[in-house]
Amino acid sequence: MVTYCTVADVSDFLRVPITATTTPNKAQVEKIILRKEEEMDRRIGHHFGGLIASNEEIHDLPLLYNYGWGSPIFLKHRQVADIDAAAGDKIEVWTGDSYSDNTAVDGIYLEGVLGTLSFRGYIYSIMRKSRIRVKYRYGDPTVPYDIQDCCIKLVSIDLINSSFKMDILPTGSNGVDISASKSDWRADIENCIDNRQEIFFIP
Repeated sequence: MVTYCTVADVSDFLRVPITATTTPNKAQVEKIILRKEEEMDRRIGHHFGGLIASNEEIHDLPLLYNYGWGSPIFLKHRQVADIDAAAGDKIEVWTGDSYSDNTAVDGIYLEGVLGTLSFRGYIYSIMRKSRIRVKYRYGDPTVPYDIQDCCIKLVSIDLINSSFKMDILPTGSNGVDISASKSDWRADIENCIDNRQEIFFIP
């Protein structure tokens, strides 16, 4: 399901009708929107408009301990939803020969806003390398306007680049310079991504 923008948004932006029978049609544009959403998520490092499943992450157990919480694991994303096995989330701990499912075990605490998992009872453990394996859901509930605008422009550029015939996307006769417009859109896109890009620390 498309999230960052709709076919109607793209149609309004380009001032061209997009329906089930036009060229391009509604289904084709929805596919492009989904691809561009994934590109934006990858480049920004975050998701908007609801929850999305993370890739499986493997973390070392650090030699750190926060009193009252335990040893912290810093997940790759923030705005993490409460861990729910029924939704596909999991927390596994390496036992020496396999990973043990600890999703429902007491002593593991999630601070979802920052994306931190804390484990009590592991401060004296000697097994630390690749000790924790986790999968979770994350994302902001709303889509900011600049993210919507960025996605609309990414989709529009893709549509114009694939419009090899003038009858696919009519450009009118008012002297609009399509190349200049695309250049301006790209600048807006890069500015949005630069402003929204998450910062990652590589250990």
